Amino acid sequence: MKFKLLVGVILLLLGIAVGIWFARPNWTVESVRETVVTTLQREAPASFYVTGTLDIATTIQEESQKSIVVPSLFVPLNIDLGRTTVTLRVPGRVSYGFDVRELSTEDIQIDEAGVVTLNLPALSVFSVEAMLEQAEMRTEVGWARLQSRSGAEQERRALARVRSALREQAEAHLADATQPKVNTARALELLLRPALQSAGVDEPSFRIQVANGLVLESEG
Repeated sequence: MKFKLLVGVILLLLGIAVGIWFARPNWTVESVRETVVTTLQREAPASFYVTGTLDIATTIQEESQKSIVVPSLFVPLNIDLGRTTVTLRVPGRVSYGFDVRELSTEDIQIDEAGVVTLNLPALSVFSVEAMLEQAEMRTEVGWARLQSRSGAEQERRALARVRSALREQAEAHLADATQPKVNTARALELLLRPALQSAGVDEPSFRIQVANGLVLESEG
C-alpha cells in the first residue's frame, strides 16, 4: 500500500514537472530580437520602415527690390523701380518613420512576463510630395517692373524652395509632436504582435520608447 502511494506521489510529481516543462516559454531573448529585426527588414526593403504620413502646408515668400541711378547735373538720382513679391502656399504629404539599420539588438529586450521593450531611433522624413495642383500663388510686381521678367523669376525661385520647405517643416513637427510617435508605436505593435506570437510569445505586451522621449505601453 505504501509502495503504491509512493509510486502515485512520484508519478504526480513527474506529471507536474512535465507540465511545467511544456508550459515554460519557448522563446529566448535572442529569438525575440531576431524576430523583431527580421520582421522589420522584411517590411522595409529599402531599410526604412514607414510608420505614418503628415498632411502639411508651407508658405514661401520671395522678394526682389530694384532701383536705378540716373545721372543729373548735381547729385545722381536713385529711382526706386518697386518691389516684386511672390507669396506661394503649397500643401503637401510627407511620409515618415525610422531607419531599421539604426535599431540594434541591444535596443530590443523582453522580460519573463513577455513585455517587449523597443528603444527606437528618432523619426525622420522618408518622402515629400508637393501638391502643386492645389498651390495658391500671389504675385505683386513693382510699378516699373515686368511680370514676364521679375515676376516670373521670383515665381521660379519660390517653386524651387517648395520641397525643402515642406521637409524642414515636417522635420520640426516630428521633433516636437506626440502623435507621430504614437502612430509609430501602434504600427509596430500591429506588425510585431503576430510575428512574436508565432515565435512563441503567447501574449506579448509592448513598451516602446521613441528616441529617448515618449514611452508608450500596451497590454498583451
